[in-house]
Amino acid sequence: MDELKQRFMKNKILTKESLVIIFYGIIYCVGFFGSFSPAWRNVVLPLSPFTLLLSFLGIVYTTPSPKRPIYLFILFSATIGFVVEIIGVHTGYLFGNYHYLQNLGVKIAEVPIVISINWALITLGAAQIAALISKKKYARIFIAASVMLLFDIIMEPVAIKSQFWTWAEGIIPTYNYVCWFLVGLFLQYIYFQNIVHRWNKTLIFLFICMTIFFIGLNFY
Repeated sequence: MDELKQRFMKNKILTKESLVIIFYGIIYCVGFFGSFSPAWRNVVLPLSPFTLLLSFLGIVYTTPSPKRPIYLFILFSATIGFVVEIIGVHTGYLFGNYHYLQNLGVKIAEVPIVISINWALITLGAAQIAALISKKKYARIFIAASVMLLFDIIMEPVAIKSQFWTWAEGIIPTYNYVCWFLVGLFLQYIYFQNIVHRWNKTLIFLFICMTIFFIGLNFY
């Protein structure tokens, strides 16, 4: 009886993940091709905050047990991400001189709220990728921070063209990438030091979708 129950719960989880992954696949395909269409681009891009929110809710929904440590880390990484963005926008001490535009939705202190979600998703997604590459904790920390940096390098030109944010004189400073790596390194250190890593297929799929999305739009 216990074995049957375990199999049922396992199949239920797989079904739940599969449905969310299919849903993400549809959403990102629509967003990808919509962004290439001049007729739909101005409709699709302002919906980016809702896409991020849906992505976040899907990750929360499919987080494997025990959920509490991951939920606490999501809150932590989102808060850190939001704080460093506020410092960056208002002082330029982090990342450089930039400011956010309108396509990322509602702002607090000139920083879109969804940016906090973005930091949490990228941090968790990069941790999943690093765990696929290496079994050693400190190697995972370095790899994950490097994946976060690579993601930002891919994302920056698209974000500027999509009017998510803009840089002073239209130039992305090298200092931005240095800060991204250091903040990423800190977040990944906290993650791998305190969280027992568990696989989340939905999160891996989402991170790959986001990466492909930005790579594709670099050629637009």
